[in-house]
Amino acid sequence: MNTKTHLDYHRGHVALGIAGFGTYAPKKTVSAEQLAKEANIPVERLTLGIGFDQIHVADETEQPFDMGLTAAHEAIEDAGIKGEDIDLVIFVSAGDYDYRFWCPSSAIVRALGCHHAYSFEVRNGCAGGNLACNIVGGLMDRDPSINTALVICSDTLSKVVSTKVKGCHPLLYFGDGAAAVVLKKNHPRYQFLSFAEHTDGELSDLLRVDIGGTRFPAGPNIEDWNKNYSQVDSVQFASLINKVYLKEYISVIEMAVKRSRHKVSDMNYIVMNQIKKTLRNDILDAIQLPHDHTYISLTEFGHIGPADAFFSMALAHRKGLLPEGELAIIATSGLGFSWAASVVRC
Repeated sequence: MNTKTHLDYHRGHVALGIAGFGTYAPKKTVSAEQLAKEANIPVERLTLGIGFDQIHVADETEQPFDMGLTAAHEAIEDAGIKGEDIDLVIFVSAGDYDYRFWCPSSAIVRALGCHHAYSFEVRNGCAGGNLACNIVGGLMDRDPSINTALVICSDTLSKVVSTKVKGCHPLLYFGDGAAAVVLKKNHPRYQFLSFAEHTDGELSDLLRVDIGGTRFPAGPNIEDWNKNYSQVDSVQFASLINKVYLKEYISVIEMAVKRSRHKVSDMNYIVMNQIKKTLRNDILDAIQLPHDHTYISLTEFGHIGPADAFFSMALAHRKGLLPEGELAIIATSGLGFSWAASVVRC
């Protein structure tokens, strides 16, 4: 037990901490070699360029709700609580739920038996889980009856990518999975100290699926089925990475650290959404953290959307890589394009 006393500054009246972690990954895997063969591209573009060996892919029985519920049960057990102890449920996803016009968070309330809880969804792309935890802190500030919350991140991103569509090739590392965290008021570990965020609206249309919205409803008259997948212009995507992405990522990290009244040099670890390895290394270099002071789940699991940060944080926690009392950063970027960062006291 770390007995050091910390004079931390919390950006709010409530000290919010993570009391339990849960994760879920489908058993089925697809190798980078197989994806490259189907896409007719060099496998090195995936293994060396992006930095992954395989992705996990959900079967027909593994929907976002099912995966999220399994991760939630594990987080609840890890926290040593019961479903009825939960006061707030937030379900985080890129937006593809099991059904259209549906509320998966409410179904979680039913499944866990936390019938007094309030529930809702958050959609902020891969930054959604980070945002949701800070929303929990804000609601705890306003509502004294909320003491325990559950944030679930779950997606089947593999379904919006096709190896047969050239515009999907930069996204072939998209996989499926879920992560969940139990958050408790005044819990001593993984306390959220501060938060910073920013959105660049000029990039709002960079990633989207055209079919299925109100402009182009799914139906028998669809002429171009390729529009059912998320596609990017590879040149525009590269421009985002080179000119905007790194700058925005570092900016929100520095602002979150400043708001915590600490210094970047005080940070010991960073967990983030799983991105191209050269970009990940650029981020680590910019904040002067050694390259092994982050957890890389990309190699084995690919990119699993908003679950990424807490999935990798859970694995780092289980391996003892986040010593109690140290400062860490949770940094994420999401569809839109948005960036968000939190500083936590482990």
